[in-house]
Amino acid sequence: MSQLIKLPADIFETRRGLNLILTRDSARPQLTDLIASLILSGPLFVVSASEWLPSHTLSRTIRRRSIHVKEITGELQLARASTCFRLLDILSNIPVAREPIFVLDFLHTFYDSDVPLRTRFLQLRQCCQHLKRCSSSRTVIVLTREMPTEDYQKFFPILHAVADRIVYLEPEPKQDAQPALF
Repeated sequence: MSQLIKLPADIFETRRGLNLILTRDSARPQLTDLIASLILSGPLFVVSASEWLPSHTLSRTIRRRSIHVKEITGELQLARASTCFRLLDILSNIPVAREPIFVLDFLHTFYDSDVPLRTRFLQLRQCCQHLKRCSSSRTVIVLTREMPTEDYQKFFPILHAVADRIVYLEPEPKQDAQPALF
């Protein structure tokens, strides 16, 4: 099925720590399934550092697994960060509650060339400090895409240094469908 569903099961069972998930594609349908699986287990705080947030497809995905859609989606907190400044603001103001935090496309906002490189580095370091602080009392899952860009090569080592665990997701090989004989 999807590569994101095949994450090690214990990544969500640990009580705390910063888990970094690397993927080569955005896999948005699988992300919606993963978020639905997480929210079915209890409260969840999702931060999107890109333009994408799970939408009405999340409700449909939950509805396939439970009839209590309104109650379950009520346990989900969503925040969207359109800039590295907004991401820092969100991460520095995360409530003290112990629900897991799932950050989507973490490095995306740091690729904005309109912001001076020195400022982006400073914002990234501060964001990583807040992620690490949050991970001392709860599970923090950070998803980022591997990219063959110069900015990625500059920013990734900073994120990598604060991670307690790194999981690489390889895309599933596509299976060729056998053509019908008749």
